[in-house]
Parts: sequence; C-alpha cells; structure tokens
Amino acid sequence: MRLEEYIFKRKKEDGINEYDMDRRQENTRICVNYIFEYFNNYLDTKPADEKTVLHEQKIERYRKIIRDYDPEVRDWLVSLYGSYGKYMHKYLMNSITDDYFLLYESEPEFRSLSYEIYPKVVKRFKFLEGQSEMIYLFIKDAHKVRNLFEPYNQGIYISEEINEWIHDTYKNYGVNIYNFCYEWAHYFFEYPEIWPKGHKKKSEFYDKKSQYKDIKLTDTILWDYDYKQKNNLFGLDSLYRNMPKKKFTRGKKQEFEVVIMYCWLHGVTGDDEYWDSYLSNVL
Repeated sequence: MRLEEYIFKRKKEDGINEYDMDRRQENTRICVNYIFEYFNNYLDTKPADEKTVLHEQKIERYRKIIRDYDPEVRDWLVSLYGSYGKYMHKYLMNSITDDYFLLYESEPEFRSLSYEIYPKVVKRFKFLEGQSEMIYLFIKDAHKVRNLFEPYNQGIYISEEINEWIHDTYKNYGVNIYNFCYEWAHYFFEYPEIWPKGHKKKSEFYDKKSQYKDIKLTDTILWDYDYKQKNNLFGLDSLYRNMPKKKFTRGKKQEFEVVIMYCWLHGVTGDDEYWDSYLSNVL
C-alpha cells in the first residue's frame, strides 16, 4: 500500500474521527504514529528474497505479547521490534524503579517519571532519541497494564471493608492495591538482607548447608521469614512512612498489612490456618 492507503486503513481500523475536535491532540499523535509505523515497520525496504514468513510471525507473536497495551503504544512497540528486534516494553518497564509506581494516579507523576527515564534509555538506545512523548505514553499505559486484575486474583476475598477499598480505589483512580501489595510481598521475599534480624529464622537447609556444597544456597533458601511477628511486618513501617499520601492510602497502614499478609500466605508460602487466626485478630 501507498502511504495514504495505509493511513486510511489504520484510521478505519482504529475508528479515528478526524472531525472530533475534542480528540484533536490525541488523533494528531495517533496519525503521526501511523507514518512512523509505515516507514519503520510496514514498508519493508529489504529485497523480496530477504523477506521471511518467520520474521513476520515473530512480529505477530510480539504483538500478542503486548496485547494489553493501547493501540498507539502497541503499534509503536511493534514498529521498534520490527526495526531493531528489541522487546522495548521490558527494557522500559525495567527502567521504572520507583517502589510506588503502581500507586501513581496523576498526570504530573507520569510526566515527571518520563523526564527521569528519557535520558537514561536514550543513552542505551539511541533510536529512542526524540521519542520522549511516546515514552511518556508508554509509562501511562504500563501503569494501566501492571494494575490490571489477573484472572487468578479477580475473585479474592479478604473482608467486605478491604475488598470495597481495593475495588473502589481501582475504579476511581486506576490503582490496584492488591497488585501493589503482591509485588511488594514478592520483592520482600527475594531480599532477606532487608529483613529485621528478629524476623529471620534459619530454614531447614541452614544447618545442612555443608551437605550441599555443589549447590549455591541463596539467602532465600537459607532463611525463612517469621511472618508471625507482631511489629513491622514486611518492612511496612518504612514502606508506609515513605508512601505518597493520597486519599486512598491515608490511615490505611493496617489495611496494607492485611493485604500484604494475604499475598504472602497465598502467593509466597501457604498457611491457611495462620491466615484465619491472623485475620480474626486484626479485623
């Protein structure tokens, strides 16, 4: 297809109405991206004998991997993959190191993070130079994707009050409290060095480590976390102290502890008996 034919096709697929003045700015970005996509992905300048079905299949597989992203961001990522063979959604996601990213809910937060990330990723990937707006849009979209409820956690039930807090926060702010706590529980598990000394217990492998000389026993194997402690569970004191103070986080320290405990006992380890006992005590 010629350029104008390609734009017409993509515009029809995405349902773009160029006469909708309320969406003029958004439509401008989308249509400009069509041109970028056309020249960098669709218009293959390789000789016909260098084109391969396998390459096209790889591109389609990648498109399915990132299917949860919005069309504009998805097409941008696919065009980068087609041109450079990079899973840029992973590289860009790994550049987001703020522990509280999942609690973002305002435009200034996303914009500020894009300013912070842009020079770092451009330094590594020169082809991203001039793509600051797309990186900003990716960050917003990545936040949406990471906050989606997975099929396995859509039916979680902790208590009526906490479930209402989780679902109302997601509905009103696009913030998934459960996902935030789930990610923190798994991060905390991976780094025993940040556990308070009084919360560490020797695992069954600790006294037998001499028997496993040929196996690298990491701290996560040598130590167990004592989740039956009564204070500062999962490093919550500092986690909550440094947490952005938002309408849905203020006065919710106990609730955060309960959800993290749920994620720990149902995702990191399994102890239904203690969960019932814990829940009856704190609620």
